[in-house]
Amino acid sequence: MVKHQIASSPLLVLIFLTSSYLVAGQGRKPGSCRTDIQYVQNVEREAFEGIWYMHRGMTLDDARAFRCRRMNFTYFYTRPHETAYRAEEFKIRTEGQTRIASIGSLKFPSNCAGQFRITYWPRANPGTGAIDWNNLRYKVLTLDSQKLIIYACQNFPSGSEHVELVWVYTRQPDVLFPIEIACMAALRTQGINVRELYRIYHVECEGYEIPRAAAPLLVIHI
Repeated sequence: MVKHQIASSPLLVLIFLTSSYLVAGQGRKPGSCRTDIQYVQNVEREAFEGIWYMHRGMTLDDARAFRCRRMNFTYFYTRPHETAYRAEEFKIRTEGQTRIASIGSLKFPSNCAGQFRITYWPRANPGTGAIDWNNLRYKVLTLDSQKLIIYACQNFPSGSEHVELVWVYTRQPDVLFPIEIACMAALRTQGINVRELYRIYHVECEGYEIPRAAAPLLVIHI
């Protein structure tokens, strides 16, 4: 039987500070986050919103832990201080075939160009307080009609270590070779080691949805 649940997304880097991955030492790199990463200064709504399939990643997940990862960004509103989207993440856990859906909000503050913050409901880590933009930085590195690359970096309190994360999305689950080459080239231009990326295979994804409970059977006695 296929399991399913609603859960919070690992995109919330604040949680990484206390995750078992980091406690175990995995994902840490020496030094501080880079300050020379170039990112998109104007995120166009038409290009950003809609469905994106994760193609490659450099995250704290076990490379084999999930498959069929998909994001869906739906426009919410634009206000003087921010632009907001509804963010829906879907993935299937390889072990146990658990389907996981996370729903929340993604906001681009108007004074942060292509940097954004994301919060899933219910809050995965209540009590964390205001986001520290000096340490938590989601950046849109590349965005066009076919590809979306997101980068994040978090410094650790010690100041001597950091974690670097990358998500590569395309519009189609089966990425075309020229688009893959373009994504890798964009990352190399930024000085990111593409050998650290793992591949997501979109196989037997069953519509990328969590199945609804079956309607109760109506029995009529005559």
